[in-house]
Amino acid sequence: MRSKKKLILVDVDDTLYPKGTGPFPHVNRRIDDYVMARCSLGIDEAKELRRRYIRSYGSTLGGLMKHYGVDPDHYLKAVHDVPVEDLLKQDLQLKRTLSGIENEMVVFSNGSAEYVKRVLKALGVSDLFRDLFTIEFMDFIPKPREYPYRKAIELYGRRPEECVLVDDRVPNIRTALGMGMGTVVVGSDSPAEGVRAIPDIYAIEQAVS
Repeated sequence: MRSKKKLILVDVDDTLYPKGTGPFPHVNRRIDDYVMARCSLGIDEAKELRRRYIRSYGSTLGGLMKHYGVDPDHYLKAVHDVPVEDLLKQDLQLKRTLSGIENEMVVFSNGSAEYVKRVLKALGVSDLFRDLFTIEFMDFIPKPREYPYRKAIELYGRRPEECVLVDDRVPNIRTALGMGMGTVVVGSDSPAEGVRAIPDIYAIEQAVS
């Protein structure tokens, strides 16, 4: 019996484009601004609060929802209001690379659905993904927590070993590895045995084949 092709779960920010060159740094600054305004804090205090929330809840949003009653839709719209189209352009090499992958690919991102759609459209690769699994579908519980990984593999009818995570962040990779998923880290050294490391997304085809 022929084995089922693996499902490739692909991160977006700092994965589909070189780290630091796209909209994510702008999103990060917008989060600082949001915390400063909502919590009446200076920049240093806001950054420290974010660090505490990320340690405790996995994200700034998780802490703001719990302690400040922040509406997640309002938050996501505010922090993702960045000039994506000015920062990214169509990447024909990326399109050719992703088009060469025979496995089904699903976006697996802590970003909002609207924001992710804008990034994919700007890069010219919107049509290459089966689905978008974004923070809304994670019930606002982000990577690297296990919950969104388990929800995704259940939704797509796969076992962990039938999935491969492609991501730039080592903590996200470690969660996937611990669950038995295949892993590819982009733009970083391999954090553990069994994790494939590639210098950039253009090497993905060989890493997931």
